[in-house]
Amino acid sequence: MRKLRLLSAFLIIASILTSCSDEPVDPTLANQLATNNSNSNNNNGGGTTTTTGAFTASVDGTGFVANSTIGSYTTTSFGNQLSLTGVTTDGKTISIQILNPSVATFQANFDVSHLLLFQYQDISLGANGMFNSYNSTTSTSTGTMTITNFDLTNKKISATFSFTAYNTSTSTVTKSVTTGVINNVSFTDSTTTTPPVTTSFVGTYLMTAFNTSVPTDLNGDGTPSTNQMNETSCFNNSLLTLNANNTYTANSKGIDINTTGSTSVIACTTDPDDNGTWVLNGSVITLTSTTTPGDVFSFNVNGSTLSATEPNGQAVGVDQVSGAPVYLNCDITIVYTKQ
Repeated sequence: MRKLRLLSAFLIIASILTSCSDEPVDPTLANQLATNNSNSNNNNGGGTTTTTGAFTASVDGTGFVANSTIGSYTTTSFGNQLSLTGVTTDGKTISIQILNPSVATFQANFDVSHLLLFQYQDISLGANGMFNSYNSTTSTSTGTMTITNFDLTNKKISATFSFTAYNTSTSTVTKSVTTGVINNVSFTDSTTTTPPVTTSFVGTYLMTAFNTSVPTDLNGDGTPSTNQMNETSCFNNSLLTLNANNTYTANSKGIDINTTGSTSVIACTTDPDDNGTWVLNGSVITLTSTTTPGDVFSFNVNGSTLSATEPNGQAVGVDQVSGAPVYLNCDITIVYTKQ
């Protein structure tokens, strides 16, 4: 028996781009920063260069301790972007570029509209010393950044991070960057737009629309509708709760066709609650299920609403001639509204 579940229909994979406007740290700049031992502010690359705060990590088990850092927060066509670079005394660098940062956990992403790109450079290796979190062979990114403090008043950021760095020439050659810590690192701020606030997304959301590209008349009143919540009560009180600790809970309600002998009827269904974790990347919230490992759901954020679309999905409808329930192939869009 096929069931149309609340969340399980929405496995949406973000597109991965093969280009990025941000370039690695120039080796000359890396050398200049590596020898900067004073607590000074200047405009190298438009950011703040300083030895205050801490920028550390482990690269293949070897400690990385930045002697200097540079940070800038600027406005792009996709939102506000934070760029951070830590440089060691021997010229090694770790750089992070993240779009629309906030206090939350983010996954590495090479899509320029949801960018989180990690880079590692060892200038002693020359052209072979460039690595980043984007694997050009598999078109995937590997890495996580958890921002614990993003202070726009004092222009300071604290976070933890880890990523797999793939060589830009040969992706089979990698570096494992772990236990990354950014503590009170300074940055300049030249932004002109207000960044999203993660805490504003925490709360309970109620499903307010279950739209199908093909209208149906499930209640038989002679007026078809594309919003199935106008045709059936099966989706009523469908809730999605985003918790402050980046976990979520969602109840799973839906509609199905039950067949006994030659008789088919429409019936409401309820599956066990779905639980998991959520992260915010730009204007997309991604839910990763722990109840059903492997299930990932992405919702676009627009003000107080979350929406997700499944092309070529399947919904319950009725045959226009016989009035019997049937499965329809159509695009499906679910909308949640914050309560």
